[in-house]
Amino acid sequence: MQSPKPTIHYRVSVESLAAHTFSVELTIAHPTENQILSMPAWIPGSYMIRDFAKNVISLCATNQSGQQVPVIKLDKQQWQLTHSNGPITVSYQIYAYDLSVRGAYINDLYAFFNGTNMFLCVEGQQQQTHAVSLVQPELENTAHWQVATTLPSSQPLSHQFGEYWAGDYAELIDHPVLLGEFDILPFSTSGVDFELILAGGHQADTERMVRDLKTVCEHQLEFFGDTPPISHYQFITLLTDSAFGGLEHISSTALMYSRNDLPSPHQNTRMEEGYQTFLSLCSHEFFHTWHVKRIKPLPLVDAKLDRENYTEQLWIYEGFTSYYDDISLLRCGLVSQDDYLKTMSKNLTRLVRNQGRFKQSITDSSFDAWTKFYKQDEGAVNNIVSYYNKGAVLALCLDLLIKQHSQNKYSLDNVMRFLWQAHGKTGIGTDNQVIHNALTSQFGINLDEFLHSALYTTDELPFAALLNQVGITVTYSARHGLDDKGGSQTEDNFIFDFGAQCSAKDTGLLVQTVSEGSAAFDAGLMAKDHIIALEGWQLTHANLKLRLNNLVEGQRVDMTILRDKRLLTLSFTPRLAPKDSISLQVNDQALCNTWLGG
Repeated sequence: MQSPKPTIHYRVSVESLAAHTFSVELTIAHPTENQILSMPAWIPGSYMIRDFAKNVISLCATNQSGQQVPVIKLDKQQWQLTHSNGPITVSYQIYAYDLSVRGAYINDLYAFFNGTNMFLCVEGQQQQTHAVSLVQPELENTAHWQVATTLPSSQPLSHQFGEYWAGDYAELIDHPVLLGEFDILPFSTSGVDFELILAGGHQADTERMVRDLKTVCEHQLEFFGDTPPISHYQFITLLTDSAFGGLEHISSTALMYSRNDLPSPHQNTRMEEGYQTFLSLCSHEFFHTWHVKRIKPLPLVDAKLDRENYTEQLWIYEGFTSYYDDISLLRCGLVSQDDYLKTMSKNLTRLVRNQGRFKQSITDSSFDAWTKFYKQDEGAVNNIVSYYNKGAVLALCLDLLIKQHSQNKYSLDNVMRFLWQAHGKTGIGTDNQVIHNALTSQFGINLDEFLHSALYTTDELPFAALLNQVGITVTYSARHGLDDKGGSQTEDNFIFDFGAQCSAKDTGLLVQTVSEGSAAFDAGLMAKDHIIALEGWQLTHANLKLRLNNLVEGQRVDMTILRDKRLLTLSFTPRLAPKDSISLQVNDQALCNTWLGG
């Protein structure tokens, strides 16, 4: 494929593995007088100001005669070039040691970057064609490196270094790039060519992964119907010993995951929890191909990258996607009904353990993502609610209510397909009332009262009653261990509890969060306290339940802690453990089939 003639050209090379630096040369064919350059402050899909300009090490400019062009730094992310006749070349280095799906990262195995980290924007020329030359490194052990990106290319073979391009700046920064040695696992379905890219080393059963991922992709392509909005898609996966993350792009996704949780060749067809989570992550990000990258809130259409872009609609986009990522695995037969209900139980458990749901509405959570959700601290459990988690439960409730009010003629699926036709294909952003209006105008269903309560108040969502109507019993019980995330029932539960989430340490327990209104909260226990003993006896992860369950109701108990190297004794009265672990059981399979199918 022949590349169009660019007016803006970038040359990217890996300068140093040890220093973790890229070298970039930006050539502007027709700079304007006092041309301004800018670096994005955030990356679409991750709603937090990250100030990527902080990674620009040095910047200078020269004209076509090789003379220096003065550069004026205007603010933290903008530079101004003094006018010069003819092309200008801007040279700069990028520090790349942020191992995340949002960042840029170089180690001895690969180099990864997002365009928002790498490419200065030539202000006023964003609509011009942009070209990128990716240079083969000449560093030690890089001779066999390849390229993974969905940027269009003029290269005769895929995965080669050389010339790539984009129709405009927005397209340019929506294709992450991986350079290195990695596994390329191709598959095709429904007219779309896919590649699963695995970088970082692994011993996984890749045949099974490709087979399962193909099933997920085929299901979602069929779900939305119509001509797919993509012809080529990559799952670019950075593997580490312990990691999790995903970020959607126009025709790819960047993922981070633990290599230890991928399926081994010895697992046969057993679905381990870690691998199910990986498939759910892939399902989530691929669903975003329609729902976020093309169907999107009006404030995020042509979003400004130098500032926050506020919307109260993230519950629709991340919440609905978080509902469909797991249920898609059930629908395409990769997980059993029992496994799906266990996953849903854990999501419900997570919500009911979140005291912040009584303080923040889901629309406020969406709006404040920039300053609260993406900047969580130890107080988050008491002060905010997740638009991912509560949004998924809200989507569940909507799905069941739509079925109920239409005598199972419609479901949330129909709403999603309407959003695609009315907004995804047209590029028209959604407003805050899009779900209300779609239900009434397209399906004759009025759920305004429910939606007002669910969106703009902190009232509880009626998931238990709605699940009961489709033959599923919601059971609440006390936790059976510190690592209990819900989804199962046992007879060996906590009798008493002091209301703190802790992690194990060699000499006790480290407090991570303290729930408001709990015995620990009233006693003055704080996050980062190190619990050593209870009534003079050492407390550990292994014996916590035994020590607490041997207490007597109403008994005053001394707890020995370390706080900032100070030895303290706190007194508290144990309370009956809250029933905040949820499990779901089917009591009427025929009714359950109206929701989950046969």
